[in-house]
Amino acid sequence: MAPTTRHGQARRPWGVWGAEAPQKKEYPPLVTDQPQQPDHGPGARVSLRDVAARAGVSVATASRVMSGSSHPVSVETKQRVMSAAESIGFEPNRLARALVTARSQTIGVMVHDISDPYFGEIVKGLEDGLRDSDYRIFVASSDRAPGAELDYVRAFRSQQVDALVFAASGLDHSYHEEELSRLVNRYRRAGGVAVALSDHVLNLPHVRFENHSAVADMVSYLVDKGHSRIAYLNGPPELSVCRVRLNGYHTAMEKFGLDHGDALVEGGGFSPRGGFDAVAKLAERTEFTAVLAANDLMAIGATRRLVASGIGVPDQVSVAGLDDIAISEYGPVPLTTMRLPTDELGRHGAMMILSMLAGESVDNVSIPGSLVERESVGPVPK
Repeated sequence: MAPTTRHGQARRPWGVWGAEAPQKKEYPPLVTDQPQQPDHGPGARVSLRDVAARAGVSVATASRVMSGSSHPVSVETKQRVMSAAESIGFEPNRLARALVTARSQTIGVMVHDISDPYFGEIVKGLEDGLRDSDYRIFVASSDRAPGAELDYVRAFRSQQVDALVFAASGLDHSYHEEELSRLVNRYRRAGGVAVALSDHVLNLPHVRFENHSAVADMVSYLVDKGHSRIAYLNGPPELSVCRVRLNGYHTAMEKFGLDHGDALVEGGGFSPRGGFDAVAKLAERTEFTAVLAANDLMAIGATRRLVASGIGVPDQVSVAGLDDIAISEYGPVPLTTMRLPTDELGRHGAMMILSMLAGESVDNVSIPGSLVERESVGPVPK
């Protein structure tokens, strides 16, 4: 019986419509003595097996080259594998490599406030110092909350970062200090590296500014300008760095035989708003001809409040800061400040971390400040 369609009509044989019957295709024999080269077009996912096939080596050899294994591999073979990986866009799987090398190639960085330019500049310095290495950083911002900082340290440990960097000052809370010390000591005993880039409650290898001297030098500069009523705007009292800087103020004022009692000291947040409010409180209770703030953000806020109140800066009151962050010269009045090079701090920190990860001994580093004169400080008004 002739074949029919599903409607019962007879199927037309090939050639009725002028078409040729399909011919059986002939395929060339498979070549089995050479590795097949996969087609890696845009978006294609490549693997270590693809690298090995392209380079004409075993997967084990490709793995040794890409993981940096100490297993001997000839220079020619290494170059062939690396060229193959580059040509097909292979990116090593960091997690898989960590299982082999016991290194995650990551570094956890703890800051207090990611919106503060001070910390942004430190992180930039760290990145610059690590750029030629294979390490990458992850940043956590605790907002100066002790519990949050502990949680982030635990998270970094669980992610098996190779190093912990405390870019921010220590927090003065007894439970926090005890628990943080326990966590970090346990992490270090397991082979992790930890460093501090500020005055800190933990006894860690560190790179830090000479905060005490920086404040004392700025007081001396203001005294040389004829000022004797020098007020001080302090940051959050629970921060180690604030205690060190405040002590520098008291020490210098004592040295010159000047009043440095409580009436001349006002606390506030490390922010423009903190300085804005603190200088207003000072003005309500005492007289002063100069204001030294614990950081540039507070100094900028204090300057804004004084100018808004009709007080000339520096004609009537001089204002000085600490840190020399990038925006300090663009405030209401370009700020005279003590430069504490945050980018240099970060780069030194990166070098210390890499040295410690390589098993080398390191020395602590102290970085002095340097005066930057702009327009916010003048002689004492007559």
